Amino acid sequence: MSKELGLNVSTTHRIVRALVSEGYLAQNEDSERYYLGTGALLLGQAAHRNFGLDVVYPVLQQVAASTGESVNLGVLSGDTAVVVERIESAKPLRFTQPPGTRVPLHASSMGKVLLAFNAETEQRMLRGVKRLEQLTPNTFGTPKELRSELERTRARGWSIDNEELTQGVRCVGAPICDGAGIARAAIAIQAPAVRVPDERFDELGPVAMRAAKEISALLPPGHTF
Repeated sequence: MSKELGLNVSTTHRIVRALVSEGYLAQNEDSERYYLGTGALLLGQAAHRNFGLDVVYPVLQQVAASTGESVNLGVLSGDTAVVVERIESAKPLRFTQPPGTRVPLHASSMGKVLLAFNAETEQRMLRGVKRLEQLTPNTFGTPKELRSELERTRARGWSIDNEELTQGVRCVGAPICDGAGIARAAIAIQAPAVRVPDERFDELGPVAMRAAKEISALLPPGHTF
């Protein structure tokens, strides 16, 4: 732990002891390994409420029920989108992407709407970049290709991930915007590619867009993720 933090052992030990005393960490008496304590659980619950997830969750549930597919809510975090809430598909064949998962902006449906509807983020990410990381054969490899895709995304109002992040997985995404129309979060519907032929994009995309607009309307003015 001290090596990962770049701190000496005695300093790391003091920090760990402080976290234990406040309940954020606990220690297994047999293995002596540390794990998250009840303080971390309570902190997570507070963050859940502050994010507005209590309001958002029923919308995600409705989308999952109507489509039969997994639904993600993600927010911008640096140069990635991070999953903060997820409803899993009840179908046995599904792709797992638990909360806390980070996905690249250029190769995910959530990331693409966070770029397409947030000009500042798009400019910051693509400034001076010549090549984008090729994660699958379908990943857009240059800023020029990605910008063309973002134009198509803006025209539709929703994005497509055509096995660009993970082969065998297709997704659509839609932006959750603030009052100025800037994307602050995103919703994604995710499914195995075998259940999403090309024509189903046109079914799922509008569903994601309607849900994203509903979430935007439910959140109080000035809410930030």
